Amino acid sequence: MRRIPPLLLALMFLFSVSAQEQVRSNSIGQDRIKFSEESEYTLSTKDSVSTLEYQGEPVWEKTKTLLEEGFEISTYYFEDGITQKRRYENNRLVSEEVGEKARYYYYDERGLLEKTMVLLSGKLTEMELYTYDVDKHSLNSILTITEEGSSISYFGDPIIRPWFSYTKGKTFTKEVQISQNLQIQEVWEGNTLIKSVAVEMTKEGGILLTTTKNGMEESELYNEAGLLELRISPSLTTEYWYNEERTLKEAVEKTSDGQVLIKRYEEGREVSESQYMNDILEKETLYPSDSGKVETLYDNGQPYCDITYALDGKRVLSIRYR
Repeated sequence: MRRIPPLLLALMFLFSVSAQEQVRSNSIGQDRIKFSEESEYTLSTKDSVSTLEYQGEPVWEKTKTLLEEGFEISTYYFEDGITQKRRYENNRLVSEEVGEKARYYYYDERGLLEKTMVLLSGKLTEMELYTYDVDKHSLNSILTITEEGSSISYFGDPIIRPWFSYTKGKTFTKEVQISQNLQIQEVWEGNTLIKSVAVEMTKEGGILLTTTKNGMEESELYNEAGLLELRISPSLTTEYWYNEERTLKEAVEKTSDGQVLIKRYEEGREVSESQYMNDILEKETLYPSDSGKVETLYDNGQPYCDITYALDGKRVLSIRYR
């Protein structure tokens, strides 16, 4: 095998260092090269400039400027024309600015976030105060003060079972993290529980959620892949069907009075509907990709009228009787 001369090898190494690096990312521009999950986001970096893309389309471009005494400024240029500046001191975020709005971050001697302040055109509009567990340094509470009033959130043990609660007006809400993709909620008004969620694991590995709100019960059944298969309420039952790519292809709604509505989807877009009453077809609706909709009305299962609507789905363009 022919060996590469040392000088050429060194030049190749230098060239590779200065070349642009491209890695998998997520929506906030984190380098995810060490993760195995697939991602539709790509982060490209070269020198002090980074570019985040989603499915090949740019989301933002970031430039990093290093100042003296441990200060750093990152400027984000978004595709919609918005510019955001983030200022760091010794790798801690100390401020964010977008237009006339600025948020400032303050830390205690342990390095934990102690307070944030939001100013709009130089006027203080919001403040948040943070408290922590002394031993674990885990977040205990956040007190939010705005011009409209104040609210407080509490947080439970992040290791045993993460949860948080907050007040809003006359209600008190508690959120419990069951799994990575599942939260349950309980809401009180005064001493009265007005909403609660019960969780049950199915034999197949799915999850059944039963929500009770103001005395009314609603259930949702998720399969082992996390897809919603069934939703049951006092007046409506809906079944969901998916293709091999886990994309919704059909939803069947059944009301307590015998009405059935079948919605069909292609690539995430609704393309047609069929409406039945006691197994008798009453109406069919088509949603062409380049126009509004076309409704066909039925009488005792026989079509008798076609109605074509404009792109807004409201204005009638034509009515044709059969």
